[in-house]
Amino acid sequence: MKKIVLAALLLTSISAFAFANGNVVSNVRTVASGDGRHISASEVPAPVMESFNSRFPTATNVSWEVEREHGSRVYEATFTQNGKRFKATFAPDGTFLGKERTNSGSGSSGSGS
Repeated sequence: MKKIVLAALLLTSISAFAFANGNVVSNVRTVASGDGRHISASEVPAPVMESFNSRFPTATNVSWEVEREHGSRVYEATFTQNGKRFKATFAPDGTFLGKERTNSGSGSSGSGS
């Protein structure tokens, strides 16, 4: 009987561990961890690109990532503007979700006039 209980506990532990890891792996990115998947500009949905270009027309050195935030896909642009680096986040429909300054310094062109 003890062996059966031990085997059941072991199986439950392994299943719980595998389930938890499966959820972590399925997320493209958790914003706090900073480990999104880089994508090309051509992979960014048109509404996101239009929203970005209208808000930040002078942005240079733009790179894109797709990530998961609270279970939803979001697109994050990292760019230089006025010699400073920023990150801006957008929903797939182009809704602007926020902007923050990064600590990575200026990009190679340095100017976002």
